[in-house]
Amino acid sequence: MFACIYIPNASNDAQAALLDCAGAFSPRVENMPPGAVVFDVEGLERLFGSYSEIASKIAEAACARGLEANVALASNIDAAVCAARGFGGITVLNHGTEANRLSDLPPAVLSASPEILETLERWGIRRLGAFAKLPAVDVSARFGQEGIELHKRARGVGSRPLVPHVDRVRFVDVVELDYEIVTIEPLTFILSRILDGICTRLRSRNFATHEVHLSLGTYIRVLNLPLPVRNPKLLTRLLILDLEAHPPGVGIRRIEIEAIPAKPRVVQNGLFVPLSPEPEKLELTLARLKAVVGEENVGAAEIQDTHRPDGFRVSKFSSTNKDISKLDKSWQDLSNFKLLALRRFRPPLEATVQLRNSTPIWIAFHGVHGPIATARGPWRTSGDWWRPTMWDREEWDIEVLDALYRIYFDVHMDRWYAEGVYD
Repeated sequence: MFACIYIPNASNDAQAALLDCAGAFSPRVENMPPGAVVFDVEGLERLFGSYSEIASKIAEAACARGLEANVALASNIDAAVCAARGFGGITVLNHGTEANRLSDLPPAVLSASPEILETLERWGIRRLGAFAKLPAVDVSARFGQEGIELHKRARGVGSRPLVPHVDRVRFVDVVELDYEIVTIEPLTFILSRILDGICTRLRSRNFATHEVHLSLGTYIRVLNLPLPVRNPKLLTRLLILDLEAHPPGVGIRRIEIEAIPAKPRVVQNGLFVPLSPEPEKLELTLARLKAVVGEENVGAAEIQDTHRPDGFRVSKFSSTNKDISKLDKSWQDLSNFKLLALRRFRPPLEATVQLRNSTPIWIAFHGVHGPIATARGPWRTSGDWWRPTMWDREEWDIEVLDALYRIYFDVHMDRWYAEGVYD
């Protein structure tokens, strides 16, 4: 069974809305511009009931998108298209009744070429029933292969396959304002309404989103999420927090939001395992923390590819299984070794050091003072000489009062520091 939605003289926006409406009912949709889409509805009776109820649901979905469309259901594609173009409202053609129901429609519903329609008019054929009664051999001799296809449509026995539409569906919405918005409060209501519609469309296609593009005139913000979501309230709150941290600074007359579709997250909970906090709530909490302490101060510490001691950067949190499994494997590889951990002092403690033959022999810092029993070093490192953050240091490992410490001499600052203690 196939359904056709038809709008006379449809614009490009209306055609896109028709595709979106049909896609909410079936993944197999054929685009037939201008003004028509046809799609497979076989099996939907288990969800919506009879074919009449299916047609009513399709009409309601079209109306919800602001479309005044004709809806027709038939056992083949051509009959459904002809019925939608010829009858207003909702039409259901049961199998075997197509020829009789279509017989009173004009030949224009066949979408034939102007030359064929003009010829049929000269012959006095103004109904599909009259055209269907013509011998197929004579129609073929006069109109060729196109005439044979049109003759089958007039008899309601079309058998052509569905050609699915494969164009990428964009989940985007645009609002043009009559006056400028300069504060966050009125913008919140508009963003909430737009995102509610986009999330409804995502849900109807079994999609979520992990990336949201917000355009406020020429000001653009991109919201990247660690996991796909389709909660409009969560997305609205995250966008508002982002705008509070990065205000546009100009009045807003045009708002555009596009959600990049992604497969939704599927979670299998255990029967005897307590539920963990939802990742969506964690993302909202992180956004609130960024608004308080700054975006650059929230995240996970990531070691940089550099020789700078204690060099790291703050990167975005990641909760992928790949990263977790990689971390577990690295710990398993190190489990066979006896490790000596360095507990760093943050910040490093300034120290007083006495030398003999360029070797530390006595030290004092933050409650620790005494002779150095053993000293190993120096290990010299330097880098980034072209930047203000350059470093040049000499590191030593020392033993003082039965404890092991890491100290270093900052050549640039001409000072000694205690960097940490070994556990």
